[in-house]
Amino acid sequence: MASNGRRGRPTPMDPACCSRIEQLGWDLGGVGMDQGTVRGGWRISEVERLLGLGRRDIQRACYGGRGGVAILDPTDTAWGRRTYDGHDLAQLFLVGQLRRRGLSLPEVKAEFEGSRAAGRTVEDMLAVQVARLREQAEEVAGRLLQAEALLAAVGGDVGAVEGIVARHVRVQEALDPDLPSGDDGGRVPSPLAVLLAAPGLVDGPGMALAVDLWLGPGSSEAVRKAAEAAATREETIGESDEKKR
Repeated sequence: MASNGRRGRPTPMDPACCSRIEQLGWDLGGVGMDQGTVRGGWRISEVERLLGLGRRDIQRACYGGRGGVAILDPTDTAWGRRTYDGHDLAQLFLVGQLRRRGLSLPEVKAEFEGSRAAGRTVEDMLAVQVARLREQAEEVAGRLLQAEALLAAVGGDVGAVEGIVARHVRVQEALDPDLPSGDDGGRVPSPLAVLLAAPGLVDGPGMALAVDLWLGPGSSEAVRKAAEAAATREETIGESDEKKR
């Protein structure tokens, strides 16, 4: 077997020498990874670190005896150590989310039992969390936009306010392929042009205040009306063209 210079250490050129994670180590820097770290599950210390959930909550969520609530039942290894698989991590993530909302562990267990009784799976519960977190992220992004725009405006830097609006408009362009992002000549539309071409964009989280701070009081309402009028005209033209065919 080929060697890399270390006694008994195969090289990554041997397809049988490495796990996927060890091969990644070689690809990134030529340094192999200890095969002992590659396991079929996560240890409790790793779950703590990855999910930010306290060890006591993890243990109580898994323990069915006194003081435990037995929400899940992870696997015990041949050495008597408990390991957690991906499904366990998903449930513990949900435990953490519910705990952050102020629920006690018995209340968290009741939430799980209620969901199961209603036929909802862990995937269903995760989907609810994804929707909630997305909504929270949008709210935070809106408040951040407002704070940034106000900070620039209070400092008298209108150019910075425009730049802040432009940055957030570009983010929306990346998320929505229907928004104008440039022409064949490579010219990029101004933030105002994008706002006028996209009814509802000015109503995004925090955007109305930022536009008013940029263009003056009442500007966001004017932009909204102009964008709606332009959309109505395009719709009317489209209907007229359809009738002519």
